[in-house]
Amino acid sequence: MLLYCPQCNTGYEIEPDLIPEKGIKMRCAKCGKIWRCTREDLQEEQVKTIAEPKETQSPQPEEETQKTEDNPTPESESVEQTPANTEMQDIFARLSTQTQDLFQQEQARPFHEKLWIKLKHSMGLDRPGTLKYYLLLIVAIIALCLFAVRYEVVRVFPQAEKIYSALGAESRVVGEGLEFQNIIRNEYEEDYVRKLEIKGYIVNTTPQKIEMPLIHVEIMDKDTNLLQAVDDKAPIAELSAGEKQMFRIVVTQPSALAKYVLLTFSAQKD
Repeated sequence: MLLYCPQCNTGYEIEPDLIPEKGIKMRCAKCGKIWRCTREDLQEEQVKTIAEPKETQSPQPEEETQKTEDNPTPESESVEQTPANTEMQDIFARLSTQTQDLFQQEQARPFHEKLWIKLKHSMGLDRPGTLKYYLLLIVAIIALCLFAVRYEVVRVFPQAEKIYSALGAESRVVGEGLEFQNIIRNEYEEDYVRKLEIKGYIVNTTPQKIEMPLIHVEIMDKDTNLLQAVDDKAPIAELSAGEKQMFRIVVTQPSALAKYVLLTFSAQKD
C-alpha cells in the first residue's frame, strides 16, 4: 500500500499492519511535513508510468517505529543521516538519560524530603521574592511575641529591661519583688487634728537592686469602698538585694468611716 505526503505528494510504501487503528503521526523525509495518517489514507499501489512517476521514500513517524520503503523506519533511522540529525539524536539521547537519572533520584528521595519539597513549592518558598516576605512576617511575629511576654522576659533576663525602655515599652510590674512587712496602723490626734499613721518595712526579695516606686495608700470603709488615696515617696531611692527599709506615712484627717488600709506601689511620676 502507498501513503502520500499531503504537502509534496511524495509517496511511501508501507504495510497497513504497521499503522494502528487510532492512527499515527508521520514526518515526510523530503519536506518535513508532519501529519496524522490512518489506514484509510493508504492507497492501492498502481502501475507506475513514465508520465506520472511517484517517489517512494521513507516517511519518518513521530510516535512508533516504521521501516523504509518496503519496511519504513523511524525518524532516528532514516535513510539519509546528516550531521545535524546525528547531533540532534545525541542531544535527545543525553536528555533521555538525564531524565531517567532524575526520575531515579526522585524515587530514591526519603518521604520527609519529598514532603518538604511539596510544601515549599505550595507556599512559594522556592521563589526568592516570596521568601523575603515570609522572613519579614516571621520577624514581625517574633517581635509581637517578645512584646507580649516582656514581663516574663525581664524576670529571666533583667538586662532586657533597658532594651524595652529604649523602645518605650514598660516591662516590669511596679514594685515587683518588694514586700510590705510588719505593718502597724495607729490613729491619733495632734493639735486637735486627727491623723492616721501607717509604718512598717519594705523588703527586697530579689537578687537585684530595685528602684523604689511610690507607696500608694488606699483607705476603705467596711464595704471596701474607696474613701481616700494617697501617694508618698519611699525614704530611699533604691533598695539593694535582700535588704529592708523602714517607712512611715501619715494621713491627715482620715475619714471617720475608715476601716481598711491597702498598701501597694505605683510608678514614679515624671
